[in-house]
Amino acid sequence: MNISKLRKSKGVTQEELANFLGVSAQAVSKWECGGTPDTELLPRIADYFGASIDSLFGRNANEFIDIEAETAKHIASFEQEQRIAVAFNHCWTVQKSLFGAIEQEERETLDAINSKLNNDYIHSQSLFNSGITLMPLAENLQYFMIMPQPKAGWTKGLFDISDYQKLFQTLADPAVLNCLFFLYKRENKPFTSKLFEKEFSMSPEKADEVLNLLEQYSFVKFSYVEIDDAIQKIYNFHPNPAFIAMLAIAKEIIRKPNSFIYYSGCRAMPYLEK
Repeated sequence: MNISKLRKSKGVTQEELANFLGVSAQAVSKWECGGTPDTELLPRIADYFGASIDSLFGRNANEFIDIEAETAKHIASFEQEQRIAVAFNHCWTVQKSLFGAIEQEERETLDAINSKLNNDYIHSQSLFNSGITLMPLAENLQYFMIMPQPKAGWTKGLFDISDYQKLFQTLADPAVLNCLFFLYKRENKPFTSKLFEKEFSMSPEKADEVLNLLEQYSFVKFSYVEIDDAIQKIYNFHPNPAFIAMLAIAKEIIRKPNSFIYYSGCRAMPYLEK
C-alpha cells in the first residue's frame, strides 16, 4: 500500500494517523510493511489523505473524477494555518505542469530546491501568449501569480495611466511610504495624527496631509470621538494586502530576476494592447 508515501507527503507521524483512525501505531506500521487495513477503515484513510481508495493500493483509476474537488479535500484536511503552505505546494505542481511535467517525481520539490541552492533570488516564470505566471521560489519571499490573457487583452482591465501616476506620486513621498510601513508593522489599534508627529518628528500640517492621502486610498478611516469634553479625530488602519503584494512584485522590477528553475519566454505578442 501507499500509506507510508502519503503519510510522509502530508508530514504526519504514524502516531498521528493512528490517533485519527482510532488504531494503534503498530497497526499503521504493519500496513506500511505490507499489511492491509480493515475494509471499513479504507474510506477514512482515503479521505484523510485526500486520495482515492484505488491510489492507496497504487492503482490509478481509469478516470480521475473531479480533480478540483479532490485537491480541495486534500487542502482542507490540514489545520487552517497549514493550508497556505499546502496550497502553495499545489501551485508549484501547477507551475511545473506548464512545462510538461507529467510525473510529480520527475520534478524537484520546493524543499529540495531550497536545500540545494543557497540563493534568495530564484524564480520560475512562464510567459505565454495565453497568459503569464510569476513564482519566486526562495523561502524568504514566495508567491504564485497567474494571469490568464483575456480575449480583449489586459489593457481594458487596467485603470487610466493618470490613476497610476497619481498613486506612484503619492508613494514617492518618503513620509507617506514611511508611515505605511510603520502602520503595517504596528499593532492595529486606533490613533490620532499625533502618532505620526511623534514617530517621525513631523509637523501637524504634514501629518494631516499624509493621513488625507492615506484616506484617499482607504488605508485609514476616521471618526470623531468626544474625550474629556473635547472632540478628537480618531483614525483606524485598514491594511490592504495588495500593498504587500505590490511590494513583492516591485522587488522584481527593482532587481529583475535572472536566476531561474523552469523558465519559458515564448510569448510573441505585446503585453499591452493599443
